[in-house]
Amino acid sequence: MDAFKNENFELAVKFYKQALVSSPHNEIYHYNLARSMEELGMYKEALVEYSWVAKYSPNPSKALLGRARCYWGMEDFESSEMDCTNVLRLSPEHFEATYLRGRARIKLWDYFAAYEDLENAAKLNPSHELVYYYRGVAKGQLGILQGAINDFNLILDLQPDLVPAIVNRGICYQRGRRFHAAILDFTKALQLNKENYGALWRRGACFMMLRDNVSACRDFKKALDLGYEPVNPIHLRVCNMRS
Repeated sequence: MDAFKNENFELAVKFYKQALVSSPHNEIYHYNLARSMEELGMYKEALVEYSWVAKYSPNPSKALLGRARCYWGMEDFESSEMDCTNVLRLSPEHFEATYLRGRARIKLWDYFAAYEDLENAAKLNPSHELVYYYRGVAKGQLGILQGAINDFNLILDLQPDLVPAIVNRGICYQRGRRFHAAILDFTKALQLNKENYGALWRRGACFMMLRDNVSACRDFKKALDLGYEPVNPIHLRVCNMRS
């Protein structure tokens, strides 16, 4: 169907809905309808179609993976993880399922399992750049700070303006008490996005650890003025400010 191939997903939805009236058991129609709905952000509707395919197809992996993506889009990370696991039972070396499950496990704070998945994903597809970013996140949460920094360096060599990688590398430097390096990263992140409240607050905390309270309080004030709500406002006592 030309609309689907040309990524005209609104027209594709109309076509496949009409086609299913006369061919209600056509697996390809159900799957392509689900894909089109997913592309349009119609995740709940797409789940229905993916579930039909997963139930009746002799090879449900594609539908289960599509359903996992929809759950991810709906921020139901537990269900996304479960569907990825079901895909991997059928295809243990499936890259996308391994990669998505790793990301879902980060969201579920299961960092060790996430690290294992992302390590495997990097082996399955070493050219996929963002694998290294997410593996770095998992490593950082596990306290493998230099390993995380190495992964962020890999992705930043390829995408030097990727703000989340810059900020997360800065956090690793901060946790490792490499405050000057952390300040450089938070400063670069702020140059790319002036309203990155978290980077501003963390840079202030680094300045405070270096006993540069003037710079620290300036950053804290800017962050508060931008609407940042610190989890731990204890730093503000030095600046005689309240959150």
